[in-house]
Amino acid sequence: MFVSKRNLFFKSKENGYLLFCGNSNSFYQVDEENVPHVQKMFDTGDDSELPEDIKKEFIKSGVLLPESDEERFKRLKLFSYQTRFNPNELSLTIAPTMACNFKCTYCYEGNRVQNITMTDEVIDGLIGFIKKIGPKTLNIIWYGGEPLCAWNKVVEITKKIEELEISSIKYSMVTNGTLINQEILEFIDNRKFDFIQITLDGDEEIHNSRRPMKNGGNSYRVILSSLDNIYEYCKKNNTYIKVLLRVNLDKTNISCYKKVYELIRSKYPNFFYAYPAFVSRNSELDCHSENCMSSLESSAYILDLANKKDIITNQLFPLRNRFCGCKIQYVNNYVIDSYGNIYRCWEDISEKDKSLGNVIKGIRDEKNIIAWQVMESSGFEDFECKDCLFLYSCMGGCPKHRIENRKLGKELNPVCFSIKNEPKEFLESYYNYKKRHLYCE
Repeated sequence: MFVSKRNLFFKSKENGYLLFCGNSNSFYQVDEENVPHVQKMFDTGDDSELPEDIKKEFIKSGVLLPESDEERFKRLKLFSYQTRFNPNELSLTIAPTMACNFKCTYCYEGNRVQNITMTDEVIDGLIGFIKKIGPKTLNIIWYGGEPLCAWNKVVEITKKIEELEISSIKYSMVTNGTLINQEILEFIDNRKFDFIQITLDGDEEIHNSRRPMKNGGNSYRVILSSLDNIYEYCKKNNTYIKVLLRVNLDKTNISCYKKVYELIRSKYPNFFYAYPAFVSRNSELDCHSENCMSSLESSAYILDLANKKDIITNQLFPLRNRFCGCKIQYVNNYVIDSYGNIYRCWEDISEKDKSLGNVIKGIRDEKNIIAWQVMESSGFEDFECKDCLFLYSCMGGCPKHRIENRKLGKELNPVCFSIKNEPKEFLESYYNYKKRHLYCE
């Protein structure tokens, strides 16, 4: 057996020796009597003194491997390519309109948000584009603008897509949540959307200052009313609609996540999932750029939530491994704007110089963007990522931000997991949280 290099074995401040394995995100507290045996294994590669039950567990979790790390790396890289080159799966982010009833202060679309809605010609081109690829599995994310500003187009496009008789169609939606009504709830429920994402940036005053409605309405109250309706609909119909409540954070509203978390937890117990996300820069000239948090600042914040406020986030501990860091690393992944223009990343939507073509005229990738993003942008292809403890969780982070950082020669936006800055602190904080909540074995 090989002792994997993707292990971190350390003496913690409060809990003795802890062991994290990045091959499977397994986490152990090692009893004092077994510390010498585990330490010898790491120092010499000799696992002969390990108790048999521990050895079996280490083999199961990847602490010990039947192959070298290099061989495992190559095998998983192959699986990654097989997944990303799958010709039978197509993922589309579709903006039926670029119109929006909000004017968010940090919106990366900026003046690209225009009152443009898909025409019949563009919709026909979109359906033709899907037919030409001929997927067996189709993943749709409704996007915008605000997609529900063109609800009739969502219904029309969905009907035409479902007439294609594709074996599996999965839906989700990114919406500001202010236009959801009974008809839309039934539509979402009947198709069992994977999720709908809604953003809530703090208490009423803070949220409304960051995410104002163009008509002067109180977006905070309208969103809470929508959440009430979703909650009541699900209870009444004995069903479940997965709602992800995103809290966009920067230096100006850093205290707000706790407020949203506690509100949602008390008002809708065990139902909606609130999570923090850090506002990123589009460029250093953005009006909100100076308020964005650095990687170290966001790391400190996540630790503070866990240690001082007893709130665990999805960024404290890598909960799953994957073969891909972002959908743009898949060959068949596209973003379609209201003109029918094709992009790879939804942050580029309606930025026409980054378009790969149009659903009517086809793809023209003169800049070879697809090849770069599929072949070069994952952690498997990055020298700095290859030996990282968290490679199989992170997979290199956001490809778009990686490109921007390389062009500038400095970090415009963080790419690595926050945990990489203080791995021992993060891991012990996670362990302590689980111990407080009686989840540790």
